[in-house]
Amino acid sequence: MAHSGDAIDRETVSRNQMEPVFAVDDDRTVAFANERFYEITGLSPSEVVGTDYELVRRVVAEGLDALRTVVESVLTGESSEERVELVMEHPEDAPVPRRLPAQARVTTIRADGSNVGALVSLRRIGTRKTYERRLERQNERLEEFASVVAHDLRNPLNVAEGHLEIAAGQCDSEHLEPVAGALDRMWNIIEDTLSLAKQGHYVGETERVDLSDLVRQCWATVSTPDATLEVEPGAAVEADADRLRNLFENLFRNAVEHGGRSRGSDPGETAEGGERSVTIRVGLVDDGFFVEDDGCGIPVEDRDRVFELGYSTAEEGTGYGLAIVRWIAEAHGWDVAVVDSDDGARFEFTDVDVVRE
Repeated sequence: MAHSGDAIDRETVSRNQMEPVFAVDDDRTVAFANERFYEITGLSPSEVVGTDYELVRRVVAEGLDALRTVVESVLTGESSEERVELVMEHPEDAPVPRRLPAQARVTTIRADGSNVGALVSLRRIGTRKTYERRLERQNERLEEFASVVAHDLRNPLNVAEGHLEIAAGQCDSEHLEPVAGALDRMWNIIEDTLSLAKQGHYVGETERVDLSDLVRQCWATVSTPDATLEVEPGAAVEADADRLRNLFENLFRNAVEHGGRSRGSDPGETAEGGERSVTIRVGLVDDGFFVEDDGCGIPVEDRDRVFELGYSTAEEGTGYGLAIVRWIAEAHGWDVAVVDSDDGARFEFTDVDVVRE
């Protein structure tokens, strides 16, 4: 059934517009608002039209200053379109959730070739997208903070090492070796902290990565004098190659440092002569891949704790390696778990986009 174009007027458009919209004159007052705007604010047209547009503070819980800035930018002609993220908080009786993330899109309104105002539309944005943006900003701040701290720590550590070297040349004391070990541990903590801050939950562009080739490249960068690698050929995964490389390097270091103890030995101690070679295997499961070793294994009660930041059973460990592994996996959208193994420790990564050849 055909309808006349005359039936489409401003009121019809307003009623069918699901996003709250309002127009701001160059005198900073509201010239128009649609019905959705009135619904979510609980205000009437007489309370809105002709009033300062900052009345939106009624529903904007966070980001009002940012909204004010972009509206001014459009009204003054500095920009024709701006977007800004907000957190909106609605009255109890509004037909939307009480509090939700949103984006304001501000565009120029033109008439007879001139800018006459700004149109502001408010739309809800997905919680995942909001989380990702917030996390990206947090990661940037974390990396900056870690870099500053690491920079400030390096100078006093260099001074301490210099004095330790002088002291070692002047006297023979049993106390010097523990000091050197403590300084080495501090260097390791700095490097691991920087690595953790840079990894965060960030994943760049993904690509098809040959698992066998990447694993062997990683193996070559890790000190593995008493370890053997076995890797299943003929598979690729969709991943950020740099992040995946860091994941494998941390798993290999963990296996060599913790898996090389004798079976049944105390996780925190290594008896003299108790070291043994360890074999590390990398292969595929139905929807992902695994990394396992034939070392001393991980007790059932510790399997959830190994991914906690700072948790380590080795006296010289920082406890960052497996936390980095978990973060990289989660950044890809993968699940990671320590599972039962007859040999030693086995880490399984599932929900992975695997390409079998």
